[in-house]
Amino acid sequence: MSQGRTRKLGSDPSVSAASARRIGFLALAGTVVMAGSAEAQGFIVRPSLSATLTYTDNVEASKDGHEDWIAELSPAIAVSRGQGRITGSLNTRLRSVMHARDSDRDATFVALDGRGQVEAVEDVLFVDMAASMSRNNTSELNGRASDDFIATDKANETRMLSLGPRLHFRLGGGAQGVVSYLATRLEGGGATVGRTIGAVRANLVDTHAFGRVGWDLDYRRSDTSYDDGSEITDSRSKAYDETARARMLLTVSPQLRLGVIAGYESNDYANRSGESSTVTGYGFEWVPTPRTTIVGQTEDRVFGRSYNLAFSHRRPLSSWNFSYARDISSSGTSASGVLDDPAFRSLYESLEAEIPDPFERENFVRQQLGYPTIGARDPFVTNNYFVARTLRGSMSLIGARNVLTFTLRRTDRSRLGDPLVSDPRDDLATFATVKTRAATISLSHNLSPRASINTSLLRSKSTGSGGGSAETTRTVLSLGLNTRLGAQTNAVVTYRHQRADGSSEFIENVLTASLNMQF
Repeated sequence: MSQGRTRKLGSDPSVSAASARRIGFLALAGTVVMAGSAEAQGFIVRPSLSATLTYTDNVEASKDGHEDWIAELSPAIAVSRGQGRITGSLNTRLRSVMHARDSDRDATFVALDGRGQVEAVEDVLFVDMAASMSRNNTSELNGRASDDFIATDKANETRMLSLGPRLHFRLGGGAQGVVSYLATRLEGGGATVGRTIGAVRANLVDTHAFGRVGWDLDYRRSDTSYDDGSEITDSRSKAYDETARARMLLTVSPQLRLGVIAGYESNDYANRSGESSTVTGYGFEWVPTPRTTIVGQTEDRVFGRSYNLAFSHRRPLSSWNFSYARDISSSGTSASGVLDDPAFRSLYESLEAEIPDPFERENFVRQQLGYPTIGARDPFVTNNYFVARTLRGSMSLIGARNVLTFTLRRTDRSRLGDPLVSDPRDDLATFATVKTRAATISLSHNLSPRASINTSLLRSKSTGSGGGSAETTRTVLSLGLNTRLGAQTNAVVTYRHQRADGSSEFIENVLTASLNMQF
């Protein structure tokens, strides 16, 4: 559940249960080990306990749903380290949810989100790792909003674990290279087919090989293996994607660099016999000020033209971010953490002085941007590969007592090829294209150094087309009061109104009271 913070201002059961226990056990064991050596190693460790009581007048999120009381007890431990040979963060919690009227909805599960690296050999060899487990609605067209904490059905659970080495090296005086391999395991409940993705990348670059002229060589290949080919409608249990690029770079000035791209691409996402094409394109990198970055690139690819445009600008009292991209994507690549999001990083860094505690700051920024409390920022999950056209924009204004954030999101996902698995719970199995438009406004206002009001309004519209049609419009209004009862204790009372019209139709009012204690 998203909770405000008082700022310091001026499923498939046959495979999921065992895997969930393994990932949860490894994360908890790692947390305990790090916590045990926290003082010696410089880790920040934050154990906590949350007790929550919720009333909802529509627990089923349906047109004729009934009311229920929900109690939740969640012990948690968060670990963070920003320097040294081991860096990263891990947030782990055990959620125990109990319903007064509908005990079939009771659930106990681990939710976690973590990412880090180990520097095995100084400046040379690193080991990257990431893990997440969460239960969020994975559909844009049915059910609750994606960040709704009441959606604890096992069919909503998604698990991701990745691990791999990364080698840095130099050739001669100027060329720098990176070779990496990352193995990612993605599983989920409901219609999700478990898959393992092996991604290889090799990059070699010398930006000033001939004075202002340099070069960049990049090779990438990913191989995806699905668990059970007998359940896949097109009898395919593997897929691959391979690209090789060469760039000529021209440094016009210390702030501006231009590039011309040529290469080759091949994959079998849309056609089992495979498709291949040359890659041509161009791009630029412009850093007009230390706080402003503009990056643009476009290429002619096997699926058409790709785009990648990003703008980021940060001032002491504001944060501005805009991005537009069109590229091939999948749940294995889009299930990234919030740290990969420029909008999150920008606002997170802007609030460092006002919210020094990294865990409180992450929770606050997630709430401002409308992301789920834990896990990936985009919980949409599908078995299919797709071409994604995504536009995101955010603006945050930071005042002495207020933080006001506007966000816009437009996402068009078009499936490549026929459905991999025919299941109505997978939006891109039912429809060839799924589009979503969403806008959020969030405001946090400090009443005093110990109390704040947090409010947000979300308006979204999702449509599915091709093989059928569907449309769902959502409105979610939230208003919460957060007060600090002591140095390590705070209380939150939140009212939320949610309305969905169209293919998914319901109205819900939710009142939640939560007591959070840190140790």
